[in-house]
Amino acid sequence: MPPTRQRIVPIEQLNAEWRTLGRSPGAVRVLHALAARDPDLARLVHGAGPDRPGLCATPCDLIEFMGRASGRQAREQAAALVRVLLREAELDPLVARFLLQALIPGMLTIASRLRWGQGGDWKDGSEFFTELVSTTWEVLADWAGQDRPFAVLDVLSAARCRIRRQLFRARDLRKRHVHATPEVMATKTARSETELEELARTLLDLRQRGMRPEEIEVIYAQHVLGYSISELAAVTGRDRRSLYVRRDRGHRRLCA
Repeated sequence: MPPTRQRIVPIEQLNAEWRTLGRSPGAVRVLHALAARDPDLARLVHGAGPDRPGLCATPCDLIEFMGRASGRQAREQAAALVRVLLREAELDPLVARFLLQALIPGMLTIASRLRWGQGGDWKDGSEFFTELVSTTWEVLADWAGQDRPFAVLDVLSAARCRIRRQLFRARDLRKRHVHATPEVMATKTARSETELEELARTLLDLRQRGMRPEEIEVIYAQHVLGYSISELAAVTGRDRRSLYVRRDRGHRRLCA
């Protein structure tokens, strides 16, 4: 059920917790430790001199700064900060919580695209979003310490894929409930896994044949995950024109 018709409790809980946690002494210490490991983040936290103080004294300030990003340069800076946080996530468990808070707008986009879990096993939008938050947290735990150039898109795409598989599995089971047998469902599951493996091999082959990683990223995100170019621009911080160029260049390589 869309949030316009219902309170989404997990969002309220995350934001309420963040208002305290994001300004706590422990969280500030973690932010300073992160700043010591990245010069761009250090400038935001400590400033660039006596007459240019830092803009982000607390993690709350940092997430608000990222959320206000508008324009190409600011969006790219926000996306770069997510990359830094993911790369340094093993420093302290709180870093993953910083990331989760920063990714709430992206999770809302996923929820909207998946119609807040309608047709799945969740009883309402709050339960669906709780599952989405848990899935995103698992992705962050799996990828902590990795340096991913497209960190925002990668994390959100992985979370979306995982929860969309749950949604489609529930819909498929509901449609086949009357006629399905354990043998039929086992065959269906095996086929789905084989298709995913085949897709992975195809993308790897394309890269080995010279297709650039950024071209594969755009084609995969748009045609497999269902992101529009506008959504990709929002989550990656890149302008739509450059994404169109990469997509079209990738299409030409596919058809060559």
